[in-house]
Amino acid sequence: MKLSCGSGLGRESSVLAHIAAKAAPTVACAWLLALALLAGCASEARLPSTHHQLGIHPARTASADGLQAMTDRHSGVRLWVAPQPALTEADVQTAELAVTPDGQPAVVLTLTDDGRAVLAELTRSYLGRPLAILVDGEVRLAPIVDEPVSDGRVALTGFDTLEEAEALVRDWSR
Repeated sequence: MKLSCGSGLGRESSVLAHIAAKAAPTVACAWLLALALLAGCASEARLPSTHHQLGIHPARTASADGLQAMTDRHSGVRLWVAPQPALTEADVQTAELAVTPDGQPAVVLTLTDDGRAVLAELTRSYLGRPLAILVDGEVRLAPIVDEPVSDGRVALTGFDTLEEAEALVRDWSR
């Protein structure tokens, strides 16, 4: 069969048109399959997400409707935690690595202006009660609020390793 270009293709063009019409669904399916395989390869090649979630939640030391029972992993204290955080990692302006007086790693968070206002109001209304600080859904700290926090800074302690604290600083730094 001869392939011609231009006008006057005659019988050859009608044969090619017939073959193209018959092959179109097969070619389209082949393209879709190739794209699906490429998309699958691309998603497998991605590294797992290392985004760490922060939540500062109102909490209580006694059961209450609508609150979720959780245990502080370091102290073993049982708390009832509000399901929705008052503050999240989106409210973090900066995260810095620090060391406690006893040489343990800490992460010091400075909140955004909006986060600072929320924290100030939250700590004013929660005097004498705990706030649950969750990292990746686990209670890391549950400090009792003894005074309002108006400077928008929060120190997280209780890390198992320096690397764990460094990972949070990398993740939450902007």
